Amino acid sequence: MVSIPQQDSPALLVSTTHTTSDLLSAATLKNVGQMSLSACRLGWVVVFPSGNSEVHLGAPINISTEIEPGATWDAPAQSVSPECEKQRAAAVAFFVAEVFPSTGKPWKADLIQMRQQARRMAAQAER
Repeated sequence: MVSIPQQDSPALLVSTTHTTSDLLSAATLKNVGQMSLSACRLGWVVVFPSGNSEVHLGAPINISTEIEPGATWDAPAQSVSPECEKQRAAAVAFFVAEVFPSTGKPWKADLIQMRQQARRMAAQAER
């Protein structure tokens, strides 16, 4: 279980918690942008030894008290099934998929780039 580094995201995963029943039972996001954030969506890439990968997106999460710039926020469990471990996944990589500022345009991760980064991270971990 790893987090994908995201240079251009206004919010970053600074910690994640994994359990046998939910591979993302908790996560802490940090607002590294200039604007308050009112909602977000997390995602994950499951990478298999064959090189195949699957991108998954969690449900959008409304943030009742906005995340101010520089502040952190604890996201709820994402119900990520441990089934991928039973399918012998090489890696599960988590990322911030979407960020919704209180005003302005939403930010969205490049899912192709997230998939490529997850594959590279899985390949490096195998070495």
